[in-house]
Amino acid sequence: MESTSGHEQRAKRRLSGGGEELARRLPGVDLDRRALPTAALIAFAGLLARYHRHRVLHLDRLLRVLRAGRRVVVVGNHALDIVDPLLFVAALLERYGRVPRFMSHTAWQRLPVLRAMSDRYRLVPSRSMDDASRALADDGFLMLFPGGVSEAALRSYRDEPYRLKWENRLGFLRLALDHDAEIVFVAAVGNDEMYFQSRLPTPGALIRLADAGDGLRYRDACLRFGLLGVHALPGVFPLPVQLTHVVSPPLMLGDRARARRDPAALAALHRSVCDACQMFLDRAVAERSGDAIDRTIRAGQRLLQCTGVV
Repeated sequence: MESTSGHEQRAKRRLSGGGEELARRLPGVDLDRRALPTAALIAFAGLLARYHRHRVLHLDRLLRVLRAGRRVVVVGNHALDIVDPLLFVAALLERYGRVPRFMSHTAWQRLPVLRAMSDRYRLVPSRSMDDASRALADDGFLMLFPGGVSEAALRSYRDEPYRLKWENRLGFLRLALDHDAEIVFVAAVGNDEMYFQSRLPTPGALIRLADAGDGLRYRDACLRFGLLGVHALPGVFPLPVQLTHVVSPPLMLGDRARARRDPAALAALHRSVCDACQMFLDRAVAERSGDAIDRTIRAGQRLLQCTGVV
């Protein structure tokens, strides 16, 4: 798999040498990178990017759609942390000067500190399709994870590695059809191994904290472990695996008008889209090589899983 680093470097040079005009023409949100919270997040993302030897492959595919003025819904596979979406969004901001509106866990609107960040960055509550529709209509660029909690927290990573859990999750597809938007899939490779998922049940108090007091959605989640112990805070000491994002071409949506008016056609299109994304993700995972640190950590996780102790 080849990187598009040459194209991306040229795009970056255009932004730094008068390319700000390009950034203004692209859909999405332009953040003030000098504001203290944003500068701190960018600095944190930079540290994580070096820690995870982060790469983005084929980002030019997304740029071509944005430059064409098309609305875009970016979807991806999900793991239980903010690291991989943060690094992808930071890469977009650095290279193209724009970021998408983002659909977030409802805890971001309920916990005090997270609520302040949610308001600043105009995060969209994950269960509000009306808000998502307005965000896509206004800003033309939306990112979300259709699998949500089922994929990120309740999936067994050892039994279903890199498995999409998008059954009955038609909201992202309806959004794209209603707004005549493109769908671009971003495969995150390495996020399943950032924390080791044990078979140990997560204590109820930790679950309630993660879900802002409501433990029902996470009640079957298992404890995860990072570099220094239990994974309790997002982005804090994950295992130093290599993280790679691979961007797909826009997905084929066929007869959009028929899918909008015919539930059977919508269901068939949903199956086709899910299958295409799963195949793209499987190929990205199969083609990764990783560096020595990455391969050692993944081998250690497989050995722990085989023992059956945790």
